[in-house]
Amino acid sequence: MELPKVLIIDDREFDRILYKEYLGDANYTFVEREDGFGILEELSTIEPDIILLDWQMPRQGGLETLKLIKKNKIWSELPIIIITGLKDEKVLEEAFDYGSVDFLNKPVTGTELNSRVHNALKLSDATQMLRIKSKELIDLNKIIRSQKEELQKTLAIKTELLTTTEETHHKDINEVKRKMITLEMDTTKISNNLKAIKDQLTDCYVTLRKENAESRALKKLRAVERNIDAISMEEQSWNEFKDVFSSLDGEFFKKLTTHNPKLTSLDLKHCAYIKMNIDNYELSNILNVELKSLQMTRYRLKKKLLLDQNQSLREFILTV
Repeated sequence: MELPKVLIIDDREFDRILYKEYLGDANYTFVEREDGFGILEELSTIEPDIILLDWQMPRQGGLETLKLIKKNKIWSELPIIIITGLKDEKVLEEAFDYGSVDFLNKPVTGTELNSRVHNALKLSDATQMLRIKSKELIDLNKIIRSQKEELQKTLAIKTELLTTTEETHHKDINEVKRKMITLEMDTTKISNNLKAIKDQLTDCYVTLRKENAESRALKKLRAVERNIDAISMEEQSWNEFKDVFSSLDGEFFKKLTTHNPKLTSLDLKHCAYIKMNIDNYELSNILNVELKSLQMTRYRLKKKLLLDQNQSLREFILTV
């Protein structure tokens, strides 16, 4: 496994040696530069995972170097930790304003340096993973939307052309069933991926907060979490499901709600699956839930529909 590459930019050789000793050759590989002059042209060759940047250097100092790197689109997300002997609060503000992920005052301790570098790399990996996953989810969502639009158009055409023969009607019902199952599985996949990403994000947030509660990166993590929360398909998925199913039986949901107006969208969706003769075992695979959970859902449905203990839920739904 390739070790993370640390680029140390500091005019003092003693400090560069000290940082390498603190971090250890067993954990990282190192590249050194005496100042930031011309570093932008070298980054594509060096390909660092993180930069330790001294603030005061000859020819080109830390602030100017930081600005140049962060203005470059290719390297704008590269984590940079500023290290300086200055105690001026303005230096700290400028460092964060121009994109550094952290800030250390000299003299630096080994424990502190290791912790900050570890946190910055972990945050960078998490951010990159979230960006990749978010793009994949957005692309997948576009594909699903396109497929659903095509399906709705196809269903509209087929509905107009349906004949009264039992064979043709049965064939179309099976086609709709297959399409709706595919859509539900795709929607479930997106929801599960979003939850997994959010769980990873929460884990990073908790870990970073324990190690450095003052890090400004915490706010960025929370912002990403809110963006993920905003990518919700539950309401949209139900509306599209209802539209597709209603194209086959426009009165089904209306009849059900006359029995109990408080039926939820999940209750109505389960009733629709029963109407399509999808058994519990098949549905548990579609929704990626345990069979026991579905049995409990249908038990609650019987109570909501005021069915007798000996009355079959399936037989009742098929008569609606």
